[in-house]
Amino acid sequence: MEAVKAYDLELQLRQLRELRQALELKMKELEYAEGIITATKSERKIYRAFSDLLVEVTKDEAIEHIERTRLVYKREIEKLKEKEKEIMKKLAELRA
Repeated sequence: MEAVKAYDLELQLRQLRELRQALELKMKELEYAEGIITATKSERKIYRAFSDLLVEVTKDEAIEHIERTRLVYKREIEKLKEKEKEIMKKLAELRA
């Protein structure tokens, strides 16, 4: 029974790590996008996608959106790290 619990915890841990890595990749994409936006000339148009609609936004609006999204990702990454620690603690207890 403990082996089944350990396997389940390892599976959960793997899924959490994959999700965290995906969010970290999204963070890097946001940094890249911010670099492009800040380097673009002011006469260039920037668009933001909403469902099936593209809306023109200003450079400041785009940067503000990136900053808000980055904060959300950071919060989620921290939550996932905490869950990882909890699962690793449970695994250590099962193996002891």
